[in-house]
Amino acid sequence: MKSTEPRHVSALLTLLQDEDVKIASLAMEEFLKLGQAMEETIAEHQESQDPTLRQRIHQLSSILVRRRARMQFIEAMSQEQISLWDGACQINALYDPKSNTAVIAKLMGEVNKTLRSEPVTTPRVAALMREQEFVVPDQDVLDVDLYLIQRVLETRYGSPALLCLLAQHAAAGMDWMFTIVLHGGRFCLIDRNNLLLDPTEGWHISKLKAADRIHPCARRDVLLGILSQLFLVALVNGQLRDLYHFGDLLTALNRTGLDVLPYPLGDND
Repeated sequence: MKSTEPRHVSALLTLLQDEDVKIASLAMEEFLKLGQAMEETIAEHQESQDPTLRQRIHQLSSILVRRRARMQFIEAMSQEQISLWDGACQINALYDPKSNTAVIAKLMGEVNKTLRSEPVTTPRVAALMREQEFVVPDQDVLDVDLYLIQRVLETRYGSPALLCLLAQHAAAGMDWMFTIVLHGGRFCLIDRNNLLLDPTEGWHISKLKAADRIHPCARRDVLLGILSQLFLVALVNGQLRDLYHFGDLLTALNRTGLDVLPYPLGDND
């Protein structure tokens, strides 16, 4: 250990090796407040000969990586410098660090390639999504997996918002543009010819009438909608870790604190 290392860092390193996980967790929390000193400590001890210290230093490094990713996501959202596709991928990664952007791109590529065989139209996109069996489930709608892009690509079950996002992304690759809208309280797609594509109704296509009311959604609207649904899923299912995670993201994006949320996150009844 370097002689110039502050005494409190030395003490925290000792606590980090404690057999009591609670004590080690408290030491991690203190390390995360140290800024540059923490990064220097991680770099110095990540290949420690002590297996316990090495494991916890790696855990600390993972926490730091996730915190940075969270900050970058919030900043990109605040500056509106993030695409809808990248936003959905980042929401997935922030929730599940094991998700893989390369796998997501490969799965999406497999969907896209079937569009290249003939001219793209809205009926063709609807047929593609039906052929690929992308559906909104009738039951178990309060499932986190329905809002995570990798799981939706793997299982073919998704929320209307995610399915609209996938269809829009596939079509955009072939220069066929959709706008994501809210229609009748549901996420749908509308094309340049005012054809409405509804994933909840089995990718049914209808012509918009003059009296139909729609709300075009900006990228931020869709991403906040996905996060809000994930927060609701966590709330209904009583998943406190998920509740904190999504509540923290939502309040940060709205420039408030967790205290504005209902109990158990905030003080509001």
